[in-house]
Amino acid sequence: MREQPHHVDLLTKEFFQKHYVEERMSYPKIREMLLKQGHNIHVGTLHKYAKQHGVGRSRSEAKRERDPNPLDYNISYLSEPMIEAIDGFLLGDGNLNKSTGQTQTSRLQCHLEHEEFCDFMMRPFDAYAASVNQYKSAAMKSGACWHGRTKFHPDLYGQYQRWYPTLDDEPFKTPPQDVRITPISVMLWFLGDGSTVQSGDSISVRLSTDYFPDSSVEMLVEKLKVVGILCHRNNDNRIYIEARGIPAFFDFIGKKSPVKCYDYKFELPEWRFTAKRLREVTDELGVSYNRLSHLVKTGRIGCYRASSKGRPRMLPEHIEQAKDLKKTGVLY
Repeated sequence: MREQPHHVDLLTKEFFQKHYVEERMSYPKIREMLLKQGHNIHVGTLHKYAKQHGVGRSRSEAKRERDPNPLDYNISYLSEPMIEAIDGFLLGDGNLNKSTGQTQTSRLQCHLEHEEFCDFMMRPFDAYAASVNQYKSAAMKSGACWHGRTKFHPDLYGQYQRWYPTLDDEPFKTPPQDVRITPISVMLWFLGDGSTVQSGDSISVRLSTDYFPDSSVEMLVEKLKVVGILCHRNNDNRIYIEARGIPAFFDFIGKKSPVKCYDYKFELPEWRFTAKRLREVTDELGVSYNRLSHLVKTGRIGCYRASSKGRPRMLPEHIEQAKDLKKTGVLY
């Protein structure tokens, strides 16, 4: 275990003697106490330090970790809409945490900067008693982080098995072959791990998949292409939505953000959705590219340029001009 100086100073034998032994606090309860104090230390880390000090896990620990109001494990809350929400959650900023007890259960959780987005991410999981809490975090600009999580349930352990195959003896989040690519799941993915980058009159939309295996990213690319979104895996192992794929991408997930904190990701000029390149228009109308290009250069057919040196693109009204000239035989 890599030692963190701050953890070494805080997680002493005296610390565990007081809270774990004398006060009989479980590791999750100790974690909650530390979160309120501004220390984001996971249960597994607490257990490792306690074991180093010879405190370890007692037979009563399972009882101490037991939720006083657990979900009914005999009821399944899974449905197709629930699975697509889970897949979108896990494609983006969310993760699944497996129970340390003997019962095979898991819970969904996320750590986010914006309360509004955290609430939105957890909203589909009310059936699993989703909650959102704040704790201090020096890593965030605001100095605080929002932690969303559900309660443990066997349904979610099944999803853990889908998403966390064992690679190199360690569970590693990996999109399954049957991952749902729907407007809901891709929207959650884009909000959590997507970006829109504009530079001059050029624009790019990317989906972060940095830590997924290359083969999984290629699989996601193919699934996006199936729903009409032109994209490819770039050298950073991210998914790059090609310029011609941007209209289809936002037609698929919607052109308006469901949360105000990410409105900026959807702030694209309208021409991005309606303008077409000359090559696309020639293919669509079945005319000569050189002839269309000539008519555009000479002003017989209008065009739109994002900048003085930008590529000519044709808006719907320009395409109508081209159609009219095709009817008269000027465009052929």
